[in-house]
Amino acid sequence: MFKRFNAYIVGYYGMHNTGDDALLYSARWASHHLLSSQNNLVSSATDTKCQEFGNIKAIPNALFRGHQRLLHYKNALQSENIIFGGGSVLHTESDIQFKRHLIALAGRKQSRCTGVGLGPFTSVGAEKACAKFLSECGFIGLRDKQSYDMAKDLSPEANVELTFDLAPTMLCSQKNKLVEIERSGIMFNFCQQAIDAYGNTNNKIEFRRIQSAIEIIEKIWFETSEPIYIVDFNAHYCFGDFQIHRKIIDQLNENIPVTHIQYDPNPFRVLQRIAGFKASVCMRLHASIMSFMANTPSISINYHRKCKNWCEQIGMSGEYQFDALEVCSDSVANALKQCLGTEFIKPVMTTEGAIKASLLNWR
Repeated sequence: MFKRFNAYIVGYYGMHNTGDDALLYSARWASHHLLSSQNNLVSSATDTKCQEFGNIKAIPNALFRGHQRLLHYKNALQSENIIFGGGSVLHTESDIQFKRHLIALAGRKQSRCTGVGLGPFTSVGAEKACAKFLSECGFIGLRDKQSYDMAKDLSPEANVELTFDLAPTMLCSQKNKLVEIERSGIMFNFCQQAIDAYGNTNNKIEFRRIQSAIEIIEKIWFETSEPIYIVDFNAHYCFGDFQIHRKIIDQLNENIPVTHIQYDPNPFRVLQRIAGFKASVCMRLHASIMSFMANTPSISINYHRKCKNWCEQIGMSGEYQFDALEVCSDSVANALKQCLGTEFIKPVMTTEGAIKASLLNWR
């Protein structure tokens, strides 16, 4: 069959999430520059207009049940291979089975899954489906050791490799180089955590976390007078950062100068902005990753296993890692003051090492 596209790049794209925007750019760049795929098609939930991406059209709205799935199948059938580009994309049975269908339509040998995390699986069926996916996909690059070990247990013969997150590949761009600028202020990023499968929030836990965030910001401002920047990395109407950030800002001491920066669809602008801060406090995984990429000293508030895995992977000092459910505002503030000074303990991994590891996804 005649193939219209070199690759169909699939991920959680067009969801107004800075982390996924970074993964999308990295996957497109690598496909074009490293795999010589000049004509790519991207799966996106919404239209994306970004100079660095080119314009991306969304998958059309469903006209009937299963319509969008059929459109994905059509795109896969017209593509020489599938690229699943980054993220926590292998944990539910239905989604994994869907990905298996795409591989079968495009061709197994040339398809690849890059910079992804495995699990936690939602059912035994999901785990079994993942084992089949691993054996069928041409190459799987796992972004963390835990995912890699899990993959080797599930499918010992699969072509899997321990790689890295895709985002540092952004630093390979020749058009969008970070510019050294004078640093000022501290970036904070928080996200909702205690949400069940139905989108309901555990109000007691969220209230406690909001109060802790307020205490941290007020302590560090009164002791350093550094400007405060609260940055949204996810603009989802329900699960995004805006809601929790507004609750924090509305309750802060009115004398504290705070700037709320809403979601920006251009990941390079976000990265350059982070490069202008003296330090950051991050809950979102890619807020931490992009802080590392920008050489901005960072505190990680770990709300998910993937955040802890990242900290371990780059060799972040344990002094800068905190469990989101057991945050001591005094400890975070003290660690943050260390980040602002000459006593900051740098991660073991360098940005050069991260780029090299990220490029393993495209061997």
